[in-house]
Amino acid sequence: MCGIFAYIGDKEAAALLITALKRLEYRGYDSAGIGIHGVPLKVRKKVGKVANLEEDVSKASDTVKGTLGIAHTRWATHGKPSDINAHPHATSQSSIAVVHNGVIENHRALKEQLSSKGYQFLSQTDTELLAHLVQDLKMQMDGASWLEVVATALRLCEGAYGVAFIFQDDPDLIIGARKGSPLILGVGHGENMLASDASAIVEHTKDVVYLREGEIVEVRRSGFKVHDIQKVVSKLGKNRISPRPDDVENPIVRLELSLEQIEKGGFKHFMLKEIMDQPNAMRNCLRGRIYQPAEAQWEIKLGGLEKAKEGAANTTPPLERMAKACRLIFAACGTSWHSGLIGKYAFEKLAGVRAEVEYASEFRYRKPLICQSDCLIAISQSGETADTLEAIKMAKEHKALTIGVVNVVGSSIARETDAGMYLHAGPEIGVASTKAFTCQVIAILLMALRLGKQRGVLSEEMLNMYCAALNNVPDSIEKWISSLTEQTRVISKNLRLATNALFCGMGVHLPVALEGALKLKEISYIHAEGFPASEIRHGGITLIRNFVPVVCIAMRSDPAYDQIKQMVRDFRFHVCMRAAVPIDVGK
Repeated sequence: MCGIFAYIGDKEAAALLITALKRLEYRGYDSAGIGIHGVPLKVRKKVGKVANLEEDVSKASDTVKGTLGIAHTRWATHGKPSDINAHPHATSQSSIAVVHNGVIENHRALKEQLSSKGYQFLSQTDTELLAHLVQDLKMQMDGASWLEVVATALRLCEGAYGVAFIFQDDPDLIIGARKGSPLILGVGHGENMLASDASAIVEHTKDVVYLREGEIVEVRRSGFKVHDIQKVVSKLGKNRISPRPDDVENPIVRLELSLEQIEKGGFKHFMLKEIMDQPNAMRNCLRGRIYQPAEAQWEIKLGGLEKAKEGAANTTPPLERMAKACRLIFAACGTSWHSGLIGKYAFEKLAGVRAEVEYASEFRYRKPLICQSDCLIAISQSGETADTLEAIKMAKEHKALTIGVVNVVGSSIARETDAGMYLHAGPEIGVASTKAFTCQVIAILLMALRLGKQRGVLSEEMLNMYCAALNNVPDSIEKWISSLTEQTRVISKNLRLATNALFCGMGVHLPVALEGALKLKEISYIHAEGFPASEIRHGGITLIRNFVPVVCIAMRSDPAYDQIKQMVRDFRFHVCMRAAVPIDVGK
């Protein structure tokens, strides 16, 4: 949830940092702060909205001048929301300041070591120790550069981090690094910046470098140098400082993002904008991939899967390897996991391939049986999900094929996988995924249909029928959501009184029920559970009482449609004061 922005250039940094934090407000946060280079470093931070910080900075405008700074929006993980727990965190002399996303898992042990040396900690966070740890190592590592000191400190830290450091004694340096938390470098003319999200960078530049896992970057006004953290530390040697580490080749890519796309565009909320943008997003996902070369004849072209990546060890086209795979493993988290469940149904039915769905967060912490003939499909909107990246690494260690389904061009998953598909859904600013979910389903269906044709499971007639139907989905969704406003208002008046809710569906609608329950939890903080419709009688039905709505999801064309209707009747008839809300999405 937290957001990072850092700037170095020739402009006054304070206003730019505040604006960037406003761009990151959608991520959810409880406090915000900025740090500006000076002697000493100048840190201002406030609990609550960025507007509180902006007011505080405006009152201190004369004391926060400078052209180098870091900024942060915090969502509490260690310590309650407060001014003192907000980022940036600095050393007692304000000679080093840092902003940090992630969790340092061994922070207690490190904190005890530093406390025993006399370091005093003012906050309850795991981040403050990073500033003190870097200061302590700087004193120990005589002659070492800030790059080497920070790299050494991070090698001592267990857990996840995206960090940006500034230093009182160097007015032309920001050091950033990432492990398990995204960090992007924006490359400008005479100015550069770091951010956890491209939305904070796009108004300054569209040229970016996506830092890879375990990389550290020196950012100056004149340019930047990227290094591998482990290599920086390993070259230090015993009791001596090595020559400067070799730079890492990490290409500059162009952002497929505009400032207009990250504005609300007249909508009250980003999520509402993105709900209404689903038809256009799906059209973009389909464009160029499904087409009609002749009347009543359809073709599917998936360029990202039809040839191996340049320089790949295995030159067999990924689609051919998928067609011969013993099984497909969908690895994802949250909403993307629900897309994977739909993928399982689609690939087994349309392509005749055995498929499994794994929580990436569980997959990485056990020893799954993976073989070279397997194919792992990693699904992630951001392309930066740490658990999913770890699942990809595990699959690659066993030489299995890895496929990415992501929305962000140039993201880590897109780079790490053997091949993949971009969703082209446009930026998704809302925390709760909407259009990315529907585009993930579209992309997965395209892959399943293409593979079904290649494996001979689908006849030409069946393929044409499915393709025609899929091509019509954006128009159908557009008509449907435009008519929902009044119905949604009526249903929400009833749901607002609920403290619990149940969602159910059968077959491919079970993942939709699970996703509906997740959305209600994320947006309204109402507890909700999703069930297979036939299983709700086995325990779930006992939870139904007054003000516990049951959302039943079914389509008229569904073989289970009549069964779902009967279940709604049973809920109403057999359970006193039970509320059942059937949702009919049409044919």
